Amino acid sequence: MAELDQIDTKILRLLQENADISNADLAGKIGLSPSACLRRVAKLRETGVILKTVAVVDPALIGRPLTAVINLEFHRHGNRYRQDFIRKTRELAAVRQCFLVTGEVTGVLVLHMRDMAEYTALCDTLFDADDNIVWYRTYIVTEILKDDTGVAF
Repeated sequence: MAELDQIDTKILRLLQENADISNADLAGKIGLSPSACLRRVAKLRETGVILKTVAVVDPALIGRPLTAVINLEFHRHGNRYRQDFIRKTRELAAVRQCFLVTGEVTGVLVLHMRDMAEYTALCDTLFDADDNIVWYRTYIVTEILKDDTGVAF
C-alpha cells in the first residue's frame, strides 16, 4: 500500500473530480508551489497510485444508451475453465466492467449497448456459447442515481 499524506490525498480528490485542472490551479488549491505539486503528481503516477487519466463519456450521447448489470454463475471455478470467458469479456467493447466476486454469484458485469439486438447477440456470444456458465441474470438500468468513478478517501 502506498504511503499517502494529507497533501497527496487532497491532490487525488481534486484530480478525481477534474483531471483537466491545470497544475497551477491544482497547486493553488492544495497550497503548494506548482513545481512541488508537479513532483507529487509525477510520484503518484510512478508508484501506480494514479493508474491512468481518462475522459468519462456519456454512453447515451454516443449511441450506447442501454446499460445493463449482469450477474452470472460458473459451473467450474478453476482458472483454466474461466479463460475463454475472460478473453471474451476483454475483447467485447460493450463490456465496460467485469468483476469476479465472492458470495451468491461468481461474476458481475456492467455493459453499455446500442439496443436489445446487441444485448441478445452479446448473450449468445458470452453466455449461451460457454458451457461453464450455469446461469446469468440481467438487470437493465432504468435510472442512474450515482455513477462516481473515483475512490473514497
